Amino acid sequence: MRKKKSNKVYSQEVIDTQHVFTEDNKVFIKKKTSIRSNPKEEWSPIKFTWVSVANVQDSLVL
Repeated sequence: MRKKKSNKVYSQEVIDTQHVFTEDNKVFIKKKTSIRSNPKEEWSPIKFTWVSVANVQDSLVL
């Protein structure tokens, strides 16, 4: 018995993510580096403002 070829197509999209953490009400993002080129982790502060869910809902356009 011969197997049929499959014509299924799967998405190859990649989700780009970044590591973050907060400390003392500041947000830090991990710099993407190769472990070989830089074995230490580098974290940089970024400008970030917390927004309440109510404010986000008010600004949504439906």
